[in-house]
Amino acid sequence: MLILAMCPCQKVPGRPRDDGMRPPGRMECGAPALVAIPGQLEIAVLPVEGGPGERAVAGVQYHAAGSRAAAAREVTTVGFDEQVDRTGVVQSCEDLMRFQAMFARHFAHSVARQLGPEGEAAVLGGLHRYGRYRAELIRRALARVAIPPTARAVVTHWDMADYHLASETDTGTIEGGDRAVTVTLRDPVEWQRWRTYEAGVDVARLYYRGVLPGLAEGLGATVAFDPARLDLQRPWPVTWSLASAPDGPAAPVHSHLFDRLDDAVEVARRTSMNNGALYYFCADAVTKRLDMLGEGVIRQVVRDLAHERADHQKTAHLAAGWELNVKTLMDHWDGQLISIWQFAPGVLTEGTWHQDCTWCPYAAVWGEFGQRGLDLGYLYDYELHPTYYRRYHPDMVVQFEGIKTRGDATCKFRISMPSRQRPDEPRFRGYTGHDV
Repeated sequence: MLILAMCPCQKVPGRPRDDGMRPPGRMECGAPALVAIPGQLEIAVLPVEGGPGERAVAGVQYHAAGSRAAAAREVTTVGFDEQVDRTGVVQSCEDLMRFQAMFARHFAHSVARQLGPEGEAAVLGGLHRYGRYRAELIRRALARVAIPPTARAVVTHWDMADYHLASETDTGTIEGGDRAVTVTLRDPVEWQRWRTYEAGVDVARLYYRGVLPGLAEGLGATVAFDPARLDLQRPWPVTWSLASAPDGPAAPVHSHLFDRLDDAVEVARRTSMNNGALYYFCADAVTKRLDMLGEGVIRQVVRDLAHERADHQKTAHLAAGWELNVKTLMDHWDGQLISIWQFAPGVLTEGTWHQDCTWCPYAAVWGEFGQRGLDLGYLYDYELHPTYYRRYHPDMVVQFEGIKTRGDATCKFRISMPSRQRPDEPRFRGYTGHDV
């Protein structure tokens, strides 16, 4: 077994938010009321503003009937069809861990493969910084509840959904005491996604080789794991030790996170932010070390991510018998558009989506790293959104009247599909942000 002994924690660059979790202006996710609208399925109505006679559904003004929500749940529980209850949040967390797997594939392994040893060194450095960043989040979580750092406390206050899901979904076991805890992963959802890739084992090994030592360093802990034993098929143990913690008897460790819905939503939100942070640290390291060569590869792998996501969505929606249009895509988007991304009221039809995103987990975390973070975030936005929508359907047009990564207060999505637009639907007015 490979033993990696790490030194005490160090501060990471940037200025993470003091609370480590909750964004300003968070929408509280309570139990939505159910209303029946003639000719439509029952839909959940949340308390958002709308004009007289308008139905605001999860912040979206619906102009057209015929929601396919019931059928959609067989494919996905996110997008504007997301359900914010225990089952829904567990499924959202699983979805977010699939994103971590996708991000690791494209922003770590693919970059390293294309750029050779120098690229791999840069990626490992970025993943290590990402691990240290996450360790600081765990330390802050422990400080907020005045709990001293122990191996058990670290795992039960883990900053990401993976360890919480292991116990909740029986895809892993966690056992130990205050001084040492062993997490044995058996078949988490990120492994399931990695297995679909030809180089999935290599993706996973590179990811853990970079992230776990960074976490240990930031926590002042020791982590023991053997990348060579990881095959994404057999159980794989990772042991966390804090020599300063008191010894004690071993017992099962379970955070029971999903018993506390608000806390579970916050961990889901933090997991989404961590996905954005993974992109930032890899892109930052690669572009600093390899400049334009690195930037060109980062742009390409963002487009590759857009292709993977859009292809998954298109395949699922066609299999469900749905027409490919703007409303289908956004109702069943592969992201949490209720509990995490926050929106002002807007318009959604088969041909138009006009809505302002007021809080985005990626933009929030990129903003922690100042202009550098926003610049790399804009690179992501520029490459991902047009590629994603046009891959899903070539008739779609992506425009923004404002975008957070250019310094605007909101991302003003103005997505259209001219072949499905009606004459009375709003049109793009042009960029209205400050950076004209």
